[in-house]
Amino acid sequence: MKKVAFYTLGCKVNQYETQAVAESFVRRGYSLAKEGETADIYIVNSCSVTSMADRKSRQFVRRARKENPDAVVILMGCYPQTNPDAADKIEEADIILGTVEKDRAVDLAEEYVKKKERRNLIKESADYGRSIKRSGSYGMPACPISEESYRELGEVTGVESRTRAMIKIQDGCNRFCSYCVIPYARGPVRSRPIESVVKEAKTLLEKGYREIVLTGINTALYGTEKGFESSLEELVAALDALPGDFRIRLNSLEPTVVDANYLTALLKYEKLAHHAHLSAQSGSDSVLRAMNRHYTSSDYLGMVKALRDIDPHYGITTDIIVGFPGETEDDFEDTLKLVRKVSFIHVHGFPYSVRLYTPAAEMEQIDPAVKKERNKRLLELADEESKKFMASLIGTVQKVLIEEKEKGLWKGHADNFAMVYTKDECRENEFVEIRITEVFKDGVKGVIV
Repeated sequence: MKKVAFYTLGCKVNQYETQAVAESFVRRGYSLAKEGETADIYIVNSCSVTSMADRKSRQFVRRARKENPDAVVILMGCYPQTNPDAADKIEEADIILGTVEKDRAVDLAEEYVKKKERRNLIKESADYGRSIKRSGSYGMPACPISEESYRELGEVTGVESRTRAMIKIQDGCNRFCSYCVIPYARGPVRSRPIESVVKEAKTLLEKGYREIVLTGINTALYGTEKGFESSLEELVAALDALPGDFRIRLNSLEPTVVDANYLTALLKYEKLAHHAHLSAQSGSDSVLRAMNRHYTSSDYLGMVKALRDIDPHYGITTDIIVGFPGETEDDFEDTLKLVRKVSFIHVHGFPYSVRLYTPAAEMEQIDPAVKKERNKRLLELADEESKKFMASLIGTVQKVLIEEKEKGLWKGHADNFAMVYTKDECRENEFVEIRITEVFKDGVKGVIV
């Protein structure tokens, strides 16, 4: 039986799509290579959100070729979609796919085995070379994505985790933040029909998963495209109505799309976790304007207040970019103030990375050493504030989905995404009520009530 191996970079959408493609290979009679095993087919599902992601994508392709010089090597995803010519120069890649042809991976791999003909489907596209117009001095010399409806990859029936499963509900983004290449890599907003999402959720719940994570390129944009007649709230309502003891988690929500009323309206659904990933990106209003983010720090804090007025222990995670072009020390201090006011459970902080063809690439850049130093300060403060939030949970009872045992302690995520540990005896993939007694490691510790 031939073996296929995957290298996946980037976001949860990529992780989901890798699982979908992997299952398509398994249905065709292939087996998935275990770590350390040599494969007959290697697939690199790439990311292009930063220059580091681009570099790692290229490195994984070359590593695959070294592991088996006779293997079929496929490079797919955001990196070749936004850099089709650069991807074409990676000689180790036999097949190059963008972000919308991933469902063809099995057929193309088998075709290559027969014909030994290298293919770059992006350059074969009729849209290849057509410039994507944007504000600024030029467009983006890539291959525009003209898909207008959601393309199914096939139903995902399982994931590596035995407790939590992701479901992709939408693709694409039309926000065009000035630093971001993703709208070019993923194309316009396309939402997955509610019936398809619910069908996949039922399959996963029947297999025993207790948490369904809804993910997408910009989840908040679900149902906003012209002609699509369902909303994110309707999708949550449909999933909430399914029988069984499970919870629903939204992977991310964009403050550029949602507001306090939108968020609090979702809280009436009992199975929806009291946790939101709200991408702040900065606490400075001037930086937010330069980023083309359509909200202020006050708007953001208003959303946080609305959520915590309902549930003081509502968990919030976020992304923050430091060292954006033009960011002053005062701007950065505004970001630190935001972190202090919110006390995020977790901050994914990272230095700004130049993405060619985006407006921010043409702005005056900040010294890399300054970006690195600011990121260090941000992460140190974020860790302190996370511990304060965890300390606020002491004495409360949290419903925890037990995920695994680690060094004698069971652990899992609470409804608000706090990591909870206990030495009391549990079983994997069960919900338990735990009274929090102390801050511990990257979360809290407690006893079963």
